[in-house]
Amino acid sequence: MLNLQEYSSWLVWLFPIFSSFIVPLFAKLGSKARSLFVIFSGAVTLMFSFSLIPAVYSGSPVIQPGIDWIPIANIKLGVYLDPLSVLFANLIAFIGLVVLLYSLSYMAHEEGQTRYYFFMLFFIGSMIGLVMADNFLQLFIFWELVGLCSYALVSFWYKKPEAVKAGIKVFLMTKIGDISLLAGIFLIYANLHSLSYVQVFEQSKTIAMPILTVISMLFLFGATVKSAQLPLHTWLYSAMEAPTSVSCLLHSSTMVKAGVYLIARTHVMFHGVPIWLNSLVWIGAITALIAAALALHTPDIKGVPAYSTISQIGFMIVALGVAKSPASPSWFASIFHMISHAFFQGLGFLAIGGIIHQLGTRDMRKMGGLRSDMPFTFVLFIIVILARVGIPPFSSFFSKEIIARSVMSTGNLFLAFLIYCATSMTFAYSYRLVVLTFTGEKSKYLEKINVQEPPRLMLISSSILAVGCVILGFFGGIIGEFLNVNFTFNLADFLNVESLFFAITLIIGGLPVYLIYQRRIVPPERIRSGTLAFLDRALENGFFFDSFYGAISRGFIKMSNIVLDVLELGIMEQIPYIVATGSVRLARFLLYRFDRGLDELTHLTARAIEYHGLRIKRTHGGALPQFVTAAILGFLFLSILLILTMSSV
Repeated sequence: MLNLQEYSSWLVWLFPIFSSFIVPLFAKLGSKARSLFVIFSGAVTLMFSFSLIPAVYSGSPVIQPGIDWIPIANIKLGVYLDPLSVLFANLIAFIGLVVLLYSLSYMAHEEGQTRYYFFMLFFIGSMIGLVMADNFLQLFIFWELVGLCSYALVSFWYKKPEAVKAGIKVFLMTKIGDISLLAGIFLIYANLHSLSYVQVFEQSKTIAMPILTVISMLFLFGATVKSAQLPLHTWLYSAMEAPTSVSCLLHSSTMVKAGVYLIARTHVMFHGVPIWLNSLVWIGAITALIAAALALHTPDIKGVPAYSTISQIGFMIVALGVAKSPASPSWFASIFHMISHAFFQGLGFLAIGGIIHQLGTRDMRKMGGLRSDMPFTFVLFIIVILARVGIPPFSSFFSKEIIARSVMSTGNLFLAFLIYCATSMTFAYSYRLVVLTFTGEKSKYLEKINVQEPPRLMLISSSILAVGCVILGFFGGIIGEFLNVNFTFNLADFLNVESLFFAITLIIGGLPVYLIYQRRIVPPERIRSGTLAFLDRALENGFFFDSFYGAISRGFIKMSNIVLDVLELGIMEQIPYIVATGSVRLARFLLYRFDRGLDELTHLTARAIEYHGLRIKRTHGGALPQFVTAAILGFLFLSILLILTMSSV
């Protein structure tokens, strides 16, 4: 008989998926009934996830009995309970409930709310199903469902061509990584004849190192694409065409974190592959730096947290790359930074959503001076900056310090330089956003708008995440114990040389922003048109990644058209003419040969008869007519004689 925890391990992901199909029925009863049901579904999902914590608090995984799914391949449908999966499930359920609550106000006047809440609940359930899966095939199915939901939600405003294009871009680019992941899963099954986590992790050492290396790189590519890391990272900014509430859920706890989860989950399997670890480190570090530079340049208020997410996930990837095992401090730092990011980035998006909701624009150049009209939102942004940058005692201070220590311990000074540069730019783009939005004089655009705070429900939802940002740092030790990582949090232990470097990087990053954007000693327009014009152009075009991919796509389309012209117009359409012409020529050839053959046969027969007649004629020396005449006369004479004789008798 199943106990409460066993029921919860299934219902925590089945319930929101099932509830998503019930949303249209409640919508028939009215918008209020639909809203109450959506919040009820999110709350119940969170209760189910909370109930799983005691089962895994000891640190050891709990294997639940599975259901025969594909017996011929020995694959079962099941759940895998361990601290990592339960932690992710709680994070997804909690952030999901906050976003649903926020959406009641943010989406109140939008069309298609039933469709919106259907996909939001399905999104939450699919992501929880992904982290609770106990085998790679089950994980991949939910991996695809998460991608489907993101496509549908990014394209939510389907009447806008930009939203439709963004949804297609998200779908196609992430599918490249999905194919890579699927290929890796096939290789695992081909070598181990199992996809169960327990069996695969135990038997992975029996796989030959070259094959294991290939599998690890296929998994790495799939994970980095899903988490918007270089080189296929550009889809995440395009996904900003979605409603801001969707962006919050997408960035803080669902699709973008799926790649981080996959790397953390398979770390026990691949940590012995050197190229896998090195690739993690360099992909994460370069991505963190490039994305931070893009966040520092964009005028789009939603673009800043979008690029920030790419950059912050780069930090998480670096931490996983320098981790020696899932029990090492840097592995824990990656997970803890992921939790911190969920709160401060979620808060950032909700606060930005309130601004967009009130102003109707995403362009920070049309803002300015909002501090007096939106003081509460301003405080929320200050909390976001402090948490994102990592000012003690905020949680990201501890996670970034651990990451910095781990990187320094490798002895790679260039890698450490990249990390500190990205950290410096993190403060720079966060500070710049606040300066452009809340300080200075109001733009002419705002003079036409009655600026005020967002609706109360939106502020309450944002405040919940703000409280989480403030207090999360004090729970680092508890979370480390929950993840079975022996690590103590003591603020005094973090006041060291790395902390000094950290403070210096903040000054280096913040001072130029203060002088250029706040004091305007050197106007930013002058810098962009000066010696750094080439860099401005590169940043304006996202370092030309999309241009490069566009050129490849256009080249592929052009090549396809050439092949089409050759095959269809040059060959396929010519085949009927070739066949017809050949048939006519063959018919004429056969007709000519057949007709001439008949004539030859007739003449040959005549000549044969003539030839044989002449041969027979040569056998007689007399005249044939005289012989025939004599024979006839003799026959007549004998006939008359016979008649006369018979009459006399």
